[in-house]
Amino acid sequence: MKKANLKVFSLLIVFVAMLGLLFGQVTMGMQCFAQDQAQQSVTAQTKVVVTGSCKQEFDADSACVNVQVETLDLDKNVSKEKNKELLQKVILALEQEGVSKDNIEISYSSAYLTREGFSNCCGTRICTTLNYQLDDLSLLDSSIEKVYQAGGEVSSINFKLKDYQSKYNDLLSLAIESAKAKAKKLLGKEEISVLKFKEECSYQCDSKYQSYYQGMSQELFNSKIEIEAIVEIVAY
Repeated sequence: MKKANLKVFSLLIVFVAMLGLLFGQVTMGMQCFAQDQAQQSVTAQTKVVVTGSCKQEFDADSACVNVQVETLDLDKNVSKEKNKELLQKVILALEQEGVSKDNIEISYSSAYLTREGFSNCCGTRICTTLNYQLDDLSLLDSSIEKVYQAGGEVSSINFKLKDYQSKYNDLLSLAIESAKAKAKKLLGKEEISVLKFKEECSYQCDSKYQSYYQGMSQELFNSKIEIEAIVEIVAY
């Protein structure tokens, strides 16, 4: 009797397990069916692919100024010492103008022989380049003037935008809204759904190079930095 009851109990467990498995398969099938129906519903609707963009110019809020210090002498050692003294004068002048020492950097130095024609040697020319960073552009004109007074020469200015990423993100949001507005117009709807979104590549730079010559007026500086964001969306 006990063996018979055990056998019945075992069969009952197997039956319940099979029933649970069958229920799981049915539920999964229904979910897949629902997903297929939803996908078919989206596929059946009209879809459009549109791009949106937003472009804006911003005033630079900082700058990196490139300075050249050159000396020439028949004796290379004398030329080297002259260059060192001149360089220190330029750095001191910048510090007195309010430029932090941490924002002044010597990038490289070179030495080479200069000649007149093919034979006459004029001496050894030493050229040292330093860059200084300005976070306050109101000091630009006066700091450049100090460089020339100390014996240096400004060759270029690299204007920069410190909060570039923040401004780009703002334009990106506007570009998305522009793309959505186009999609609404094409679909003739007030409400749309976006299937895909892609940020398009565009040339971007957080700085702008400006060549410089002595006495150049600040009104001639091209310190505007252009930022553009472009997106592509698929909507229905």
